[in-house]
Amino acid sequence: MGSRAIRITLVVVVLLVLGFVADRLAVHAVSDQIATQTQRGQNLPTKPSVSIGGALFLPQVVKGDYRDVDVDVRGLTENGLRVDRVRSHLDGVHIPLSSIIGGAVTRIPVDSLDADVELTYADINAYLATQNQPGALVTNIQIGAAGSAVKITSTINWGGQSYPFDGTADIGVKPAAFTYTPRELSQGIAGLLPPQLRDEVVKLLTVTVPVEGLPFNLKLTAATVLPDRMRFSAAGTNVIIDTAAITPTPAPAG
Repeated sequence: MGSRAIRITLVVVVLLVLGFVADRLAVHAVSDQIATQTQRGQNLPTKPSVSIGGALFLPQVVKGDYRDVDVDVRGLTENGLRVDRVRSHLDGVHIPLSSIIGGAVTRIPVDSLDADVELTYADINAYLATQNQPGALVTNIQIGAAGSAVKITSTINWGGQSYPFDGTADIGVKPAAFTYTPRELSQGIAGLLPPQLRDEVVKLLTVTVPVEGLPFNLKLTAATVLPDRMRFSAAGTNVIIDTAAITPTPAPAG
C-alpha cells in the first residue's frame, strides 16, 4: 500500500471515529433534553432514564423525528399509592434541531406510546392499610399472588367474632383504576353470615385501587399477575410534553 493510500485510509478512519463520537454525543444531548422536559412537563419527582434506538442517530437529529424512544420512570407516588415503575415506549417523538441546538426544548409532541405500569404487592398493601377502618365489617384486606391468579385475604368481623377470609379474586381494569373482586365466599364464612349480609361482604371485599397521575396521560388497558407485583399494560395517543404550560408554584409568603 502506497503512502497516499495510507493517508486516505487514515482520513477515513478519523472521519468515522469523529462521526461515531458526534453520533453518541447527539444521543446523549437529545436523551437528556427528553428526560429533563419529561420530568418538568409530567411533574415527576426524579429525572427518568431515556434511551433512543436506531443504529445511526444523526439523521434522526437532522430530521427532528425519533421513532424509538424508551422512558423509564421509577418510584412515582400519587394519592398515597406508590407506582414502582412506568416503562414507556414512545413512537414518533418530534423535536426540531433548532430547539436542540438552542437548548430551548419546551414542547415535545409524541404520536403514540405504550407502557408497562408495575405495582408491587407491598406497595398495594401499604395503600390498602391506609384505607383500613378498624371495627368495620371487613378489615385488614391484603393482596398477593396465587400462581397466575390473585388471592385476597382479610378479616370479617361479625357477632363479636373475627373470622379470617382467604380466597381468589377477579381483576377488573379501568383507565385510571383497577379492582379485585372475590369470586365467592368460602362455605364456612357464608354459613356464618345472614343471607342479606353476604352480598354486602362481597362488596366490601371488592378492592378498588385508583392509579392516577401517570405520565403521558397513560390509561390502563390490561393486567398481568407476577409473583411479586402486578404489571398493567397502558397506552396513550397524541401526547404533548409541554413545560411551558406548567403553572409555577407560588413561593410561600415571607
